[in-house]
Amino acid sequence: MDEYTTDVRFLTGQPPERAEKALTVLRQVQKGEIKLVLPALVVAEIIWALESSVFKLSKAEAAEEAIAILSMKGIEVEHARLLEEAAVPYRDLNVDFIDAVLSCFARDKGLKGLCMFDRKDFSKVRGLKLLP
Repeated sequence: MDEYTTDVRFLTGQPPERAEKALTVLRQVQKGEIKLVLPALVVAEIIWALESSVFKLSKAEAAEEAIAILSMKGIEVEHARLLEEAAVPYRDLNVDFIDAVLSCFARDKGLKGLCMFDRKDFSKVRGLKLLP
């Protein structure tokens, strides 16, 4: 099976005049004709785009869309388990997605905490020490 990668604009159907072409490719993915392999960064960008002024989705809606992409047949995502895990604090604690990813990464690696100046989001995440 041939494998490809793509960017956020393709997966979100933007710009609209190209959405049908993107859907054609996604149908091929779902049928198992081709496979998409995505870096973790693209998933983070998808969430950012879904929250943007273009789509205006809530964090909960953006998280659900991201989880749907992560679990779609024919799509392989780098660090999928970590990204799926991060969708929970992103949605439930109302933190930025990258902050949620960093928190989950630190926990998964058994790290003591994070070196951050942004205490707003990380103060909502329990069990990790913040420096400075």
